[in-house]
Amino acid sequence: MRARYKGPAGTGVLSLDDAATVAQIFDEIRAKSGIGDFTLKYGWPLKTLDASHKAESAKSLGLNGETFTIVPNETTAPPAAEAPASSASLSGLSLKRDTSSFLSAPTPPTKGPEGVSIPWPDRQGTLLLRVMPDDNSCLFTAFGGALPRQLPAPELRKMVADYILAHPAEYNAAVLAMPPHDYARAIQGRDRWGGAIELAIFSDLFDVEICTFDVKGQTLLPFGENKATRCLLVYSGIHYDRVALSPSEPPYTHSDLPPELDQTMWPTDDDEVLAVTQQLVAELNKMHYYTDPSEILLRCEAPGCDWMGSGERAGRLHAEQTGHASLSEIEDNALLKCNAPGCDWLGSGEREAKKHTSDMGHSSLSVIPDF
Repeated sequence: MRARYKGPAGTGVLSLDDAATVAQIFDEIRAKSGIGDFTLKYGWPLKTLDASHKAESAKSLGLNGETFTIVPNETTAPPAAEAPASSASLSGLSLKRDTSSFLSAPTPPTKGPEGVSIPWPDRQGTLLLRVMPDDNSCLFTAFGGALPRQLPAPELRKMVADYILAHPAEYNAAVLAMPPHDYARAIQGRDRWGGAIELAIFSDLFDVEICTFDVKGQTLLPFGENKATRCLLVYSGIHYDRVALSPSEPPYTHSDLPPELDQTMWPTDDDEVLAVTQQLVAELNKMHYYTDPSEILLRCEAPGCDWMGSGERAGRLHAEQTGHASLSEIEDNALLKCNAPGCDWLGSGEREAKKHTSDMGHSSLSVIPDF
C-alpha cells in the first residue's frame, strides 16, 4: 500500500506491504517524522487512527491512497503571539506597515482576525480565517496552502513567470504594465506582491475557482469559470488570508486543531459555504480589518529621501521617477513636521498632512520620532 502523511515537520510518502497493519503505519511514520506519540487523522468527515486500531489491517480500513495528518499528543496549542510588524507591497513596491494602524476601529477590538470564527454545526466545524504572514507573499501562501499539495510561495511565483512567458498574446505589456520578461523576473522576487493577474493564472493552472472576498466592500470577486472546485480567500486591501473549515466540537465556536486538518476546497455548487464566509467577512469588516491603498500615507525609506505622499498611485509615481521602491506607511497618529524652508508647521496624522500640503503646496514632510 501507498499513502501520504503530513505533519509539523513536513510531508512524506509511505510504501508498505499490502498486508500491513495500522501498527506498521504508525511505526513507519514515527521513524520518518521523529514524533513519538501521536494520532492520525484522515478523510472527511475526519476519522481517527490511534492505539485501538493498531492490530487492524490497513486494507480492511481502506487506507491505501489516503493522506494522514499527524497530530502530536505531547504538544498543546501555543499561546497566541502578538501580531508582528507586517509588510506588503503595492504594485511592486515594498510597503511596511504597523498592523495596529488598520486593525484598530474607533473602539479597539478585543480580538484579532485570528479570533474571528463562525460556528457551522451542519458541517461539524468552525469556519475561520487563517491569517498569513505579512512577508509580501501573502497571496501565494494563502492560495498555496489551500491546495492539496500545499505548494510554497517561491514555486508558485516561478509557475506564474513561466505561464506569462508561455502566453505572450494574453499577457502582453499592455496587460502587465511592463514588458512580459520584466514582469516574469519581478514576480519571482520576494518583494513583489501578487494580485488579480496571479489569481487568474492560478485558476487556469490548477483548474480551480478562486473566490476572493473584499473586506471593505464585503463583495465577492471570483476568478475562474466552469470549475468543479473552489477555494476561498479574503482580501483586506493590501493583504490576503485564507478561509478554512476546521473540525471542532459543539458548540463549534472555535477550533484548536492545526491547519493541516483544515478543509480548504469546496464544490462550486456548494453555495452555503459562500453564505457562511460572507458572515465571516462581515465580522472582519466590523473590526475594520482592511486598508484602503488609495488613502494610506506613505514615506520613502531611501537614504536621504524625505518624500511623503498619499496612496498607491503616488507611491508608484515616486518609484518610477526615482527608482526608490521601499516605502513605509505612516501611522495615523504619527507626529509630523514640514521640511519646507521657513515653515514651522507641525501636525498629526494623514488628514492634517493632506490639508497642509493642499493649503501650502509643501510636499516634503517627515515624522518626528516618538522617543
